Amino acid sequence: MDLKQQSNLNIAIIGSGISGICAAYLLQKRHRVTLFEKNDYFGGHTHTIILPDGPDTGTPVDTGFIVLNERTYPNFIKFLSLLGVEKCPTDMSFSYFCERTGLCYASQNLNSIFAQRANIFKPKFLRFVYEMVRFLRILRKEYRSNGLPAVTLSEYARQKGLHSEVIDQFIIPMAAAIWSGSDFQISRFPIRTFAQFYENHGLLGVTGHPPWYFVKSGSHSYVNAFLESFKGRAVKNSAVSRISRKPDGITLDFKNNSPQDFDVVVVATHADQALKLLETPSAREKELLGAWSYSKNKTFLHTDTSVMPPSKRAWASWNYTRHKKSKPDAPVTVSYDMTHLQRLKTRQRYFVTLNPQNQIPQSHVIKEINYTHPQYSFEAFRSQDKLPTLNGKNNTFFCGAYFGFGFHEDGVKSALRVGKNFGVTL
Repeated sequence: MDLKQQSNLNIAIIGSGISGICAAYLLQKRHRVTLFEKNDYFGGHTHTIILPDGPDTGTPVDTGFIVLNERTYPNFIKFLSLLGVEKCPTDMSFSYFCERTGLCYASQNLNSIFAQRANIFKPKFLRFVYEMVRFLRILRKEYRSNGLPAVTLSEYARQKGLHSEVIDQFIIPMAAAIWSGSDFQISRFPIRTFAQFYENHGLLGVTGHPPWYFVKSGSHSYVNAFLESFKGRAVKNSAVSRISRKPDGITLDFKNNSPQDFDVVVVATHADQALKLLETPSAREKELLGAWSYSKNKTFLHTDTSVMPPSKRAWASWNYTRHKKSKPDAPVTVSYDMTHLQRLKTRQRYFVTLNPQNQIPQSHVIKEINYTHPQYSFEAFRSQDKLPTLNGKNNTFFCGAYFGFGFHEDGVKSALRVGKNFGVTL
């Protein structure tokens, strides 16, 4: 069956993250689409909290997806434009704080790098700064010349003779903040893919960083704009428990509702969730979807400033904390300064912290949320070239940010691949 010649198919989309939303937006052009979401809100990692009380009641604060840039998010930005959603400028900066040693620094400029003025006179710290720049310079040169070996990030750092401080205080923490992974998980990241991402985002040089933006009025603005324009059905609090596939179509079973039949299903969930939903997964589906694992990150929206570095000069957009008793496999602790990132004009300062080891006082907690993020390994990356081959088999299609680096642009691109099978695009 040539799907490009079909119209008015009855299509189910499971998952309302960016991948599912974009797929629904595309497929509604020619088909009847139902979007199912297990949570009590649409958006997945796009999760804006409206402050319920206090001096800033009614202010929207993002807790999941936060920032984008024009260089590496072209398709997502086009999607925002089609929805009539605006973006506003912000900046992306990184800080590191170690509870055990007391060291803290941030990446904005020399003032923040030397947030602790005594470090100006410490040869060890000056060597650390030099080694940071050297690492980025070597990595960029070898990436551009296709000279990077097929090794992990930690293996590459050791091969280059980098001092342990650079690995432990810069390379691993910054990547852990980006991918929300533990030090151990990040250390196993393939160096070629790591370098590709850093180069694309302008992170391999001191200059050349792309301008960053946030979604005006909170990232839920694009979700709301989509829902207002959506011609199909969008159903939340509707958890699919099983996908049964037959030659003539699809049956979805639900945890709390009666089964429903469809012609086609688009599974826009995490890879591991997609595999669990399939009643009879093929060997290929088991191999490719089973290559993925995920980390769970307990996330808090709060007003506790103690999560930030002790020196305000070291405050940044993303703030990594290494705890006194941190273990390599411990979940990453990173705090986002949302007041700064979203340019909030509020009386209080608001933060989003992943996996705090020091308990945040309940009086400061506004919302607690659990997010899961894909963990990248050689096996996971090897699956990516083959993942699109799953689409179209047994009236089933897959999309998700795990088709790429795990970010919004990757989710949109995976949805565009699905749309291409049906002859639709942005």
